[in-house]
Amino acid sequence: MGKIRRILSRAFLTPLWDWIQVEVTTRCNASCLYCPRTVYGRKWPQRDLPLRVFERLLADLPRCQHVHLQGWGEPFLHPELFVMVKMVKEAGCRVGTTTNGTLMDKELSRKVVEAGFDVVAFSLAGTGPLNDRIRKGAPARKVMDGIRNLGRARGNSPLPEIHIAYMLLTSSLEEIRGLPQLLRGAQVSQVVVSTLDFIPHSDLEKEMVQAEEEGVLSLLEEVSSELDSQGVQLHHWLGASRNIPWPCTENVLRAVVIGADGKVSPCVYTNIYADEGKEWRGGREKSLERVSFGNLEEKRLMAIWNDPAYSAFRSSFSRGALERFCVDCPKLNETFKQKGTKRRTR
Repeated sequence: MGKIRRILSRAFLTPLWDWIQVEVTTRCNASCLYCPRTVYGRKWPQRDLPLRVFERLLADLPRCQHVHLQGWGEPFLHPELFVMVKMVKEAGCRVGTTTNGTLMDKELSRKVVEAGFDVVAFSLAGTGPLNDRIRKGAPARKVMDGIRNLGRARGNSPLPEIHIAYMLLTSSLEEIRGLPQLLRGAQVSQVVVSTLDFIPHSDLEKEMVQAEEEGVLSLLEEVSSELDSQGVQLHHWLGASRNIPWPCTENVLRAVVIGADGKVSPCVYTNIYADEGKEWRGGREKSLERVSFGNLEEKRLMAIWNDPAYSAFRSSFSRGALERFCVDCPKLNETFKQKGTKRRTR
């Protein structure tokens, strides 16, 4: 009966969330140099989201279009990931994940296809030796093996869509030129390029790529054109494309993040946790501030979403008085950066 009620609810309810991102685990089998879990080391908690907590989402999933099972860890390490996928699919949502690709052997690929994943994205930060240095434990060769395994398991089916989540860093900037050759014949349909917007250590500031840097946008355009000829779309938020209709690229007005401990945050960058952790913004050191408006252990997601504090956070974007943790965030689009000068001090 629960499944029938969710299907009927979906038929009559307007979607409230474009996506819900669920951090199923904080554990990982790789050690990427730019990842906060690598930088913070022993301060980083190691936990899996309990299935009983995940189940508390089900009543509200009819208001969501897509559930992305991924956070600051490797999703396929969670022993009950496929149980979660089944629940999401039964609720009528699209489901996806982002993986480092190292576990995607033939058997796992078969399970992923049978489970009904809609999207599986593989992470890269280069196309050769620099990727392997930066993404320790997740060499490009092994990632590509995983992509090909999934492509073969998928066969003639269009699903899951195979994407690349590409981290563009200053030290490996030129390696992106090798992406069209690397992906040739790999059944990848989309590449999403991100930049290092969360800086967990001052040594990493130099890795943050800016649209204003000479040749960056033309390089991306060149690679995009070559990929397009192969039927692969490339997307990025650099330059003019940053002028999106949302306050930020994290879509905080129509998306939500659930941490592996059940806490609900506006985005992945407010769901970073390590005792006494630091971050760097604009060359300045700041204490790490995790932001949560409630926990699924205690309340349903809808109740947390409608909590006065969470509602005030979302309305701050229309008032132009942004919360302190959003004011200087590099994920803000330019319009809201200007509005954010009226910093809230509470």
